[in-house]
Order: sequence, then C-alpha cells, then structure tokens
Amino acid sequence: MIGLGDTFRCDYPPRHIWVVINNPQSSGGKVLMVNMTTLRDSCIDDACILGEEDYNQLSHATTIAYSRAMDGPISKLEELVKKGEFITIERIPPATLEKIIAGAKASIQLAPAKKRLLPP
Repeated sequence: MIGLGDTFRCDYPPRHIWVVINNPQSSGGKVLMVNMTTLRDSCIDDACILGEEDYNQLSHATTIAYSRAMDGPISKLEELVKKGEFITIERIPPATLEKIIAGAKASIQLAPAKKRLLPP
C-alpha cells in the first residue's frame, strides 16, 4: 500500500524522484506528490533545498518543485507503478520527509487546495 514517504523514480526523462507527502488513506484516497529537481538560479522553488546529506540518491544541490506538485487518486499512482512507469526506490529518510513537508507548508508555490492534503 502506497503511503506517506514512499519514494519513486519516474521512468520518463528527466527521471525525477517523486515523494508522497501526504497520507492517502487519511485523504480520501487522494495522493499528493512532489518531485526533486536540480537547483538552478532560475528555479522559483526555494522553500526546501536538499543535499547529499539529506538523501543518498542525491549527488548535487536539489530543490523540491512544489510548483509542479501532483495530486490525484492513489489508484492512478498504483497503476503507474504496476506498469513500471514509476519505480519504487529507497524511502526518503524521516527527517528529510519532515523538511519537505515543512517546506510545502511554507511554499508560496504550492496551491492552497494541495496544502489541505498535507498532514497536520
């Protein structure tokens, strides 16, 4: 069962890492995911910057792209996993997950409707 903190790599370029940042079972079966992307000067998402020390899958400065957060029925994500389009990888560490959720709550890039899916 997919839940809070589960982490996936999308099989399509640029093969971003996606993290589930809500509990779908507490959100009526709706999942909220954010992706990691390379931190660049032009990036509008700067509420949560991660480094190699935050997650062993990272090799350079990375930001959470709250502006590209995706939400939808958990069944859709389960289907994408089943088809191999999203591949389960090592879970994000709990401290890093907390950092990502705190950034989501603070981010002006995450829509209010999506913020309502976040854990308290």
